[in-house]
Amino acid sequence: MYEKPPPFGSYYVTLSVSGWIDVFTCHTYCEILIDNLNNCIDNKNLHVYEYVLMPSYITIIASSKKKHISTVLREFKNGTAKQILKCISENPDEKRKEWMMRLFSYYSNRYQHDAEHHFWQFGNHPVILDSTELFAHHVTEVKNLPVTTRLVDDPHHYVYSSAHPQQRVKLAAWQ
Repeated sequence: MYEKPPPFGSYYVTLSVSGWIDVFTCHTYCEILIDNLNNCIDNKNLHVYEYVLMPSYITIIASSKKKHISTVLREFKNGTAKQILKCISENPDEKRKEWMMRLFSYYSNRYQHDAEHHFWQFGNHPVILDSTELFAHHVTEVKNLPVTTRLVDDPHHYVYSSAHPQQRVKLAAWQ
């Protein structure tokens, strides 16, 4: 159990790709997301304590001191969506390009009439982590998600996770 209280204003958030499309099975798209997350950390005062990037979503434990977390995440989602959609459409090696772009167009027509493609599902639905127990529970959940979904046997083996020794996200200290 954690002895220190959780960071003030921490949230547990899952951002899902429209239609749960497995976009993050491609290293290139994962790197775009990680770079954008680090950009928000550097420039938008986002503090990420834990994260895991799964094939069709990212789950994070984060906070923001200057803006509400939903505002920062909306900016993150907008920038990331534009870059990933452009990368998919321009990637000559992407065998699922037509299929994915058709689905993103379908979700745009269904939910959002002012854009050609709709990458992220609507909403963030952040859950406030206002106790040490709740924070500790969600930290464990985030770190073990690749194990519980049988992607790896050990959380430290999953590259796109805060549990991995060489992960690239600029994590905020909380311990």
